[in-house]
Amino acid sequence: MKKIFAIVFGLTITLTVVNGQKYYLTNQYVYDLFQMNPSTAAFQKNCITMNGFYQKQWFGTDLAPTTQILSLQMPIGGQLGSGTYVYNDRNGNYKEMGLNQAFSYEILLLKKRRKVMTLSFGLSVLLEQTSLDMSNLLDGGAFDPIITGAGENGFGINASTGAVLKYNETHIGFAVTNLLPENNSMFNSIYEPKRVLDFNIHAGGSFKIADRDLYLEPTVMLRKNVLTDSRLDLNLKAYLPTPNPDWATWGLVAYRHTVDHQFGKSLGMAVTGGVVYQQFSVGLEYQLGLTTAQLDYGSNYQLVLSYRICRDRSKGAIPCSKIRHNKKTNYKFLGY
Repeated sequence: MKKIFAIVFGLTITLTVVNGQKYYLTNQYVYDLFQMNPSTAAFQKNCITMNGFYQKQWFGTDLAPTTQILSLQMPIGGQLGSGTYVYNDRNGNYKEMGLNQAFSYEILLLKKRRKVMTLSFGLSVLLEQTSLDMSNLLDGGAFDPIITGAGENGFGINASTGAVLKYNETHIGFAVTNLLPENNSMFNSIYEPKRVLDFNIHAGGSFKIADRDLYLEPTVMLRKNVLTDSRLDLNLKAYLPTPNPDWATWGLVAYRHTVDHQFGKSLGMAVTGGVVYQQFSVGLEYQLGLTTAQLDYGSNYQLVLSYRICRDRSKGAIPCSKIRHNKKTNYKFLGY
């Protein structure tokens, strides 16, 4: 009875909290899924994971778009999980900093020898600080009645909620973001577009290629908001162990496609390559925009860093909590 009540209560929160998180600052959910769905915070119950991202566009250009993100995922007890990230985003004279805190609660639905099914719910809160420096927008004695001060500042709060069903190493989830109406003083003008609800449905899993030491993690996500702005994301992450258990290589291919029209349009893609040494991982990502404007303005580069601490104190490139020993292949991937 308690389990049924918890499920109903979680679904009520997930589906009826009205008007969390602003529209996605970056596409880092491939590494930290809780950025898109707070119910996946601490998806991996056996490890604490810390990630860092540095993204930059237009090298050698002053005030070029630049983003830095630090994130931390960790289990809290047996059923609770926590996901935290802070970010600093700059685009020209506009700057935004934020702190997002997500919590998840997991319910065990089924547990057998080779079958485990869980249902998780999550809620996150986002605090943002925005500023616009207008001191260098005018030359000398030029005057513009609209630009009268040195700049503007604002503070806002938002939230998001979601649920995810996990069966062994596959999952399907649903989340709603931008739950709160716009409350940042910088954007309270009647001429500013209103903040709208965003929805996303996603699915993914972890698989091993038969007779190969190649482990794949596909993720598919469909995003949509009330203004019918929709897009489809396709991601494929891969791990390749080496004969040395301390080392492994990994890669990622991501593709973004709008589905607003009959045939849609390509938005962008990204390719990442990296290595893992014991508990530390590093990768370099190349992001290519595929729209006409993005092709004219160039592409982005991103540095991806990760460090984990696992409960079993494993220091191998693929921790023991994610593999099961197999006499034939040496590894069986259990996923992140």
